[in-house]
Amino acid sequence: MISDDTLREGMQAPGIAFTVNEKIKLATMISDAGIKKALVSYPSAHESEKYVTQEIVKRGIFKDVYGLGRTLKSDIDEIYSTGANISLHLPFIIKDINTILENIRYASRLCRKLEVALVDIDQYTINDLIKISRLIHDSGADIIQIPDTKGITEPNKYGTIIKRIKNEVKTSLEIHCHNDYGYSIANAIEGLKNGADYVDASVFGLGERNGITDIAVISNYLNNLGKTSINMEKMKTLYSFMHDLITEKAGQQFFYDNIPVFGKNINYNTAGTHASYGNIFTGTDYSVNVYTGKAMIRNILAINNLNLSDENLNLLIKKIKDLSSDTGMVLSAEEIIKLAGDLN
Repeated sequence: MISDDTLREGMQAPGIAFTVNEKIKLATMISDAGIKKALVSYPSAHESEKYVTQEIVKRGIFKDVYGLGRTLKSDIDEIYSTGANISLHLPFIIKDINTILENIRYASRLCRKLEVALVDIDQYTINDLIKISRLIHDSGADIIQIPDTKGITEPNKYGTIIKRIKNEVKTSLEIHCHNDYGYSIANAIEGLKNGADYVDASVFGLGERNGITDIAVISNYLNNLGKTSINMEKMKTLYSFMHDLITEKAGQQFFYDNIPVFGKNINYNTAGTHASYGNIFTGTDYSVNVYTGKAMIRNILAINNLNLSDENLNLLIKKIKDLSSDTGMVLSAEEIIKLAGDLN
């Protein structure tokens, strides 16, 4: 089954932000094309993310709606309060596996569908991946996501990883393949061939840096195999709408910049969780919207020789997120510096 990630992962594409109304419009069009499962938000990031999740759930736009969060009880509670199913991601560096597993068990007791993602699988051996996957499964996860977070795992290797985990841990697997080096569709196909049950995809492959698997491409592939019945005419209409939306927000240049290998989007970070791990994600440019975090804003301020108290930093981040949510636009460094200056 295809799991749409346009509304969450797509918000991490450089230059892209969506208003609540845009998210609901996109969700409706994605659903009309035949997609039944979607990850739509990161509720702990901003009240707009929480609200749009509640609206998508209330309107019954998708059969299965998920909100994303960290393996923290506070994030789990935020997702649960929206009525959505729960999607969690492990930290990039695991320091306390026992607390993580305890919180996964807590989420599993809430009686919602629960998926849990490992992060940056390239840092682990296959035996470690199997061990962690088994621990997650035994803690109550219904689906385990195996993401090629940096987009560097070659297709044959990725397929082998999925096959080994599927054979060793009897659970549903979801694949999430980034496209930094153009491997996303090949990895998605290899993952599906080797036992994956779900594949993440987005419109135009929108996502962090150069994005993830393109939903039209993987839909066409699965349709041809007779495994899905996605309406490609409605998908085409969706792509036309999204093309205009991207052009309005980020300009026509976005499509060139998003090319794998040498497109400059490879250097951008949007997610606050990514910016916090500069030793893992080496991109030096930032796209700032409701998914920004303290580490990212501190870095932008430091580059411009500015420093704010913790209180003012929190106020600045709230202003940034409110503006981005209201306008559906990312904020430039100049706009952030001006907002910071108003707080000094």
